[in-house]
Amino acid sequence: MSKIGGLLLVFLTFWVSSCPAGEAEFRFSRAVTTPSLSQDELLAVTLDTDIFAATEAGLPDMRMLNGKGEAVPFLMRKAQTTRAATVRKTWTARQPAARPLDDGGLEIIVELEEDDPDPNGLTIVSRLKNFEQRVRVFSSISGDDWRAAGEETVIFDYSRFMDVRRDSVRFKDSPDRHFRIVIDNVTAQQESELLALTRRLRGDEETGREERVTIQRRPFRIERIEFWRETEQERSTGNKKTEYPVSETSVEQDTEKQQTLVLVETSREPLTSLELQMDARNFSRRVAVEVEEKRGVQTSWRQIGASTLSRIDFKGLKEEELAVKFPETRRDVYRLVIDNRDSPPLKVSGIVARGDVYEVLFLASPATRYQLVYGSKDAEPPQYDTAAIRQVLGEGFKPAQATLGAQTAGEPAAMRWSDLFNNRPLLFGLIALLVVVFAWGLYQAVKRFESLPRS
Repeated sequence: MSKIGGLLLVFLTFWVSSCPAGEAEFRFSRAVTTPSLSQDELLAVTLDTDIFAATEAGLPDMRMLNGKGEAVPFLMRKAQTTRAATVRKTWTARQPAARPLDDGGLEIIVELEEDDPDPNGLTIVSRLKNFEQRVRVFSSISGDDWRAAGEETVIFDYSRFMDVRRDSVRFKDSPDRHFRIVIDNVTAQQESELLALTRRLRGDEETGREERVTIQRRPFRIERIEFWRETEQERSTGNKKTEYPVSETSVEQDTEKQQTLVLVETSREPLTSLELQMDARNFSRRVAVEVEEKRGVQTSWRQIGASTLSRIDFKGLKEEELAVKFPETRRDVYRLVIDNRDSPPLKVSGIVARGDVYEVLFLASPATRYQLVYGSKDAEPPQYDTAAIRQVLGEGFKPAQATLGAQTAGEPAAMRWSDLFNNRPLLFGLIALLVVVFAWGLYQAVKRFESLPRS
């Protein structure tokens, strides 16, 4: 027993000493190719199928490393589709100076504050209704040499006829800080809506009639002048989608339930829809998407989405809906269940899988190599300080695109105690070996005991 037990003890001691107690090891790595950098830059790396196939749910087993092997903080997010949108920033002119002109117009002088942006338009705010005024805007660097900032504009309000109003003047961007606004004929004459009627009578006979229209001279009162600056910015319109490859597709017919079953195998990408490809026309069938659920030794299918497949192609009427959508899911196998009822089964020729696009954002430095490592069952989600990345994004900076190199498999990870307890064949083998060793030792002890003299 002493020899076998000693050998077993030496083996276990060596195996335990080889088990690392530090950070998790990653099975794969990808070199990150960055654009030429002259200063620190915000970069984005798009994740692909190889990464999704090797990582756990939630992507906790992914790290960005620099050339020294040190972890680099990163922010992971869903890529967004964007569209250009006009954003207007408005501020009120402070301390405007106004004086009437000899021709009945009004001149308003405004000097912008030091911290005011460069405007490209202004709004004349007035509570008046039913007016029409001609406005000209001039600008100057020092307030002496005035030049036209834009074309002559007519501002108006036609509320008497319909809800139409324009009270803004647009001009080109200018670094000038002095503006001169000229409004022509600020006192408008308007006919009163009341009509005075005078009738002259002689007895019961009308001998004359006189109509008088009241003319109101109403000054064009201005509440305030608001300058504004419009800029084009990218606004998010939703999560960006991409097409992911399908590993394998198989179609089965369940004649008893009158259903077509389509099994779709993927690489655990973050899918949100599956689209069926077929040549059939003029049909409408209910379809459900299911994923496999394991509870102990039992396996069942759980529905995650449902829709109605249809394709109408008759004369000038053409409509189709062949995709079924569901919440973002990462699974190896999906099952599509098409209810045929008494109709003939649909012949499915292929599946198109689409899902969200994920990207990793990080701050990169010049002359620094980076690599992305991933794939570990023991890795915990990293807790990085991403305040700087979020602030850079909040200021409107767009990340430059970096690319990933070919996937490289790392060295096999050393055995861990957790691997022992999670590996049932190995665990049972060690237990059986220990039982054999102790049984042999017990047998040898009994033999030695029996060989001893009875005295």
